[in-house]
Amino acid sequence: MYVISVFLCLALAIQGGLTWQIGYPDYCDAIVGLEGLSINFNETIAHAVHSMTVESLKRFNIKANENNRVPTVNRNLKDPFKVVPAPAVELGDDFATTPMNALDSILSMIGNARDGLGPNWSPIERVAHTFHMEDLWAKILLVYKTQVMVAPPNNELCHCLTDVASNGIAKAVHWIADHYERGTPITLLNKPIPKLVDDYSWGIWKQRLLHYYTPTALYDAAVYMYCATKDF
Repeated sequence: MYVISVFLCLALAIQGGLTWQIGYPDYCDAIVGLEGLSINFNETIAHAVHSMTVESLKRFNIKANENNRVPTVNRNLKDPFKVVPAPAVELGDDFATTPMNALDSILSMIGNARDGLGPNWSPIERVAHTFHMEDLWAKILLVYKTQVMVAPPNNELCHCLTDVASNGIAKAVHWIADHYERGTPITLLNKPIPKLVDDYSWGIWKQRLLHYYTPTALYDAAVYMYCATKDF
């Protein structure tokens, strides 16, 4: 109940136009910088988590559940509260392999207002987005295991990173939700992108999809995932 209340407050704050720096300790900027995170960590982390589910979180901590504070785009884009905790969304098992069940899940939701992407994505664009996020989470998990778990962040840094209402992460996720209503924002760069229809347009999509695969962006997300999942 507490988690739900937190996200209701987030949504009201966004819709009411309140500043996102209220209550954010001044020392957090210094801590984030000293610990090696990028200056735009809110953007890199928001992109990494915006479509996460409980099942995604369990890759980082098997005990993860719906009582989490990871801000994601509400899969029901018609809901007035656009940022919600990562929901439980299980794949079906009609097919023998995970990729085929994932494809079934994507295509079965086309035209459904609760698919988490909105009306502007073509079927192939939906597939590209889903498999891109799965691929990105695999990269983040590798950094999590090989770098973050070797030298875990301290409690002060985790406090700053999980204060998503103040540090800009929830605000960036809300930006994604807003833009899903009128386009296909595969980055937070606010740049136009062509419809995915041929090899040329795929070249542009591929370049944009790889934007958050830099070592710094992956490290930002891996540290956040440690902080967001360590206490389950």
